[in-house]
Amino acid sequence: MISIVFCGDLRYCPYLLRYTDRLDAAGADYEVLFWNRAALSLALPANYHYYNKPSPESLGKAKKMLDFLGFRAWVKKQLRRSNPDGVIFLSTLSAMFVPELAKKYKGNYIFDIRDYSYESISAFRKIETRLIENSYFTSISSKGFRAFLPDYDYVIAHNFNRNERTEAFTFRRQSQPYQIVWNGTIRYFDYQKDYLDAFANDPRFELIFHGEGTDLERYKTYCASHGIRNVCFTGAYDNKDKAQLVRDAAVLNNCYSVDFGDEVLYAVSNRFYDGLVFHIPQIVEAGTFKAQESARLGVGLTVDAVKDLPDRLFDYYNHLHAEAFDRACDAALEEIIAEDDTFIRRIDQFIEHVKG
Repeated sequence: MISIVFCGDLRYCPYLLRYTDRLDAAGADYEVLFWNRAALSLALPANYHYYNKPSPESLGKAKKMLDFLGFRAWVKKQLRRSNPDGVIFLSTLSAMFVPELAKKYKGNYIFDIRDYSYESISAFRKIETRLIENSYFTSISSKGFRAFLPDYDYVIAHNFNRNERTEAFTFRRQSQPYQIVWNGTIRYFDYQKDYLDAFANDPRFELIFHGEGTDLERYKTYCASHGIRNVCFTGAYDNKDKAQLVRDAAVLNNCYSVDFGDEVLYAVSNRFYDGLVFHIPQIVEAGTFKAQESARLGVGLTVDAVKDLPDRLFDYYNHLHAEAFDRACDAALEEIIAEDDTFIRRIDQFIEHVKG
């Protein structure tokens, strides 16, 4: 038996499938333990168990911490019940709330790190280091994470769904107005409003936002009050429709704000992979690991100043060499898939190790 632990709603854990697919292929017995924080109505297989305690993101820190402690107690109870041979912790906090298990399951758990969390706190970092050292292996979703994590032979677990490559995409130069597409959670308004201002009513461009999020109404209100007419908000979408949504995109907007610090500096977003899979150039903010990768691979334009971006982007797009760009995307994907093959192989080895 292998237990998979995630301290949140499964809608925020698409990479769970990377593990369950391999467990199913191996015929392994497993359970999924997670927190139904949004109190969603769920219809799941019998081996999925959840802590059914609503805990809105808007809660204060003290109440939120009490809820996390409740989840911790529930996880420990579930693991005593199932007494698994191995554990897979999805996200840093999923393991950090039960650090004592690093000793009990030493060498028999996977620690999957997907984001920067509280590594600036020395006590947190000390516990995290122990969790990393005692794991069967620790995976990271970005090589940039090595900047804030201890020295270790990490397995790279890209936020990349290789099953999306259902066809061989190539670069297609679009007609004007060029669509600059954001697909995903609508956030970072305080940063993105500079982009809204820069591209406002420029007949060469149209800004498309696919998705929903806490900042969506701020975007809409700002555009309405400032008379910005070349922006379109399409709302929530099913991830299986992503290819169709971005099909007419000239450029993907992959710019966040470095003001968010380490949360943004070292990560590689899902949209970065979308650009490679669908062969769409992207704009990325300067000073981040994502920008370094974009420049190294030759797949996007780095944004260091928003004011003159429309002219720079117009020139960049119209002079983009289609065949060279396609080769760059294909080469980048080959590199990523080779690392993904290693990730899959290590999961399979873990399953065999635990099954004994």
